[in-house]
Amino acid sequence: MGSIIAYEYITHAHLLVSDEDAADFLQSQFTNELRPFGAGRCTYGLWLDVKGKVLADSFVLCEGEESFRLISETSEASILADKFEKHIIADDVVINIEGALTGFALVGSGLGDVLAELGLEIPAVGQFVAKADLRVFIGRRSKDASCEVICLSEPAVARVKAVLASQVVALVDRNRVESKRIEAGYPLVPQEIGPTDLPGEGGLQVDAVSFTKGCYLGQEVVARMHNVGRPQRALFVIRGEGAVPECPLAIYNRESKQVGELRSASVVGNGWLGVALMKHRYVSVGDEFVVGGFAISVERYFREPKGLEDE
Repeated sequence: MGSIIAYEYITHAHLLVSDEDAADFLQSQFTNELRPFGAGRCTYGLWLDVKGKVLADSFVLCEGEESFRLISETSEASILADKFEKHIIADDVVINIEGALTGFALVGSGLGDVLAELGLEIPAVGQFVAKADLRVFIGRRSKDASCEVICLSEPAVARVKAVLASQVVALVDRNRVESKRIEAGYPLVPQEIGPTDLPGEGGLQVDAVSFTKGCYLGQEVVARMHNVGRPQRALFVIRGEGAVPECPLAIYNRESKQVGELRSASVVGNGWLGVALMKHRYVSVGDEFVVGGFAISVERYFREPKGLEDE
């Protein structure tokens, strides 16, 4: 048995999209490639507005030729549904907002042993594994091995908790998984990159955007930024001391000029670790700024500069 931690959460978005035009419609709205539309395919990507700004993210699970399940821990179902309704014209597409789901993020070595107790196996990248009321896919949590176990019913939640207890898997709070997520460089949508921001400002064009698929809403803006080069703003990892500040919160330099915004923060040791969107021309790694009256330090890029320029 390896060393695994588990984090329990509730999804903010759970939608079922179906009918004969569902596949082509989603393909025209999603930033990543959904083809081939084969059952068992799982794809992470973004949903943009016409200006290329990030409205939401989700995993898209293809459960059949005309059936797709959309799941997001942090993006709101109503935002997705509203976007879809605005762009459905003559398509035969049915959008259903379903009830929130309980998920478990499992991180660490020995995932296969835990999943085997549930009658499941580790999914391949880009795929999900299904058994009755459970869905498992590779998430965006950590540099270590990890997966998301999504429960479609309350009995499924109970079964997962029983297995975790029998396998002596520790349930941890959000701060523990947040530090791993930040270390791995996976931005939160819409908290860290959202409706005022472009995918490239969070380095999301690296793994959440396809530059070879057909057209989708917001594609022209995303492609132009990708081809022109590095955006004017980027995400940085910020370290501070004392109490965790409420976000978002403006960041100022010593000349009292706003140079960015702290988007998220979580407890780490005696201080906190955060993610801020900041302007390149005012920021270097190691710099100190002021947020909420306290000094903070810029620890590193959230994603390396190369990731902000290239695929």
